[in-house]
Amino acid sequence: MSQVRKRAVKRVVICLVVLLAVCAGAGIFIKMRADQKERQRLAQQAAEQAAAAEAARQQAEAEAAAKAAAEEEKARQQAEEAEQRRAEAEQAAAEAKDGIEYGDCIGTVWVEGTEVNCDLYWGDTTSIFRAGAGCSADNGCVMPGENGTVFVGAHTDTYFNKLFDAEVGALIHLDTIYGDFVYQITDFEVIGDTEVDKCRWGATEPSCILYTCYPQGIQTPTRYRYLAYADPVETDENGVVPSSLPGMEETGEEAAAEATPAPEEPAA
Repeated sequence: MSQVRKRAVKRVVICLVVLLAVCAGAGIFIKMRADQKERQRLAQQAAEQAAAAEAARQQAEAEAAAKAAAEEEKARQQAEEAEQRRAEAEQAAAEAKDGIEYGDCIGTVWVEGTEVNCDLYWGDTTSIFRAGAGCSADNGCVMPGENGTVFVGAHTDTYFNKLFDAEVGALIHLDTIYGDFVYQITDFEVIGDTEVDKCRWGATEPSCILYTCYPQGIQTPTRYRYLAYADPVETDENGVVPSSLPGMEETGEEAAAEATPAPEEPAA
């Protein structure tokens, strides 16, 4: 092969090598640019996702804060309305009291889930207990609607015989000539007739106690009393009891079982 031809071949080989190198370099450059763009795209995507997550978090916090504020405002309004209704009930009771004489029938008392349902009188004499249930007017007791203890009793062999069927959580209704009042039973207890400290006499907070002689149905004198303690239930502006009230895990039977029964008193 002549020198000229060799030089030509050599130049061709060199050109091919250079071309391959250029192509390889271009490929590497293109790949690097593509990788860079992909990294940029992923970084932008991550930033957008982070921004979206942050915006969602802030929105959730704002919505939660708004909901909490709304619930707080609702609770405040409900508390104000309940306080207003209580003040109105107390005023109505005070006004009605001026026109009520000892021994007057002031309404009815009934207990949900039982057969207790009878007239309610102001006072607790023997003659009143023959006619129905009596609301004590002594010892600092009050009329339904007033602040203090509404202390209502009746004979165990007549009007309050079925009081023993009541359960914790049951509602007591005192429907009077000047307003209707609802209480929820929280506990039962058997006490001696001298344990007046357990009767909440002179209390300033509203509550209700139904009581009768113990044991159930006894027709002779006894030193023991069966008490059903109850706290007031707030009703709405129409006097409707809420559909759901704080749950009571304990049933009336369980509460009665926990109350230590005293031995039966011999007939007097």
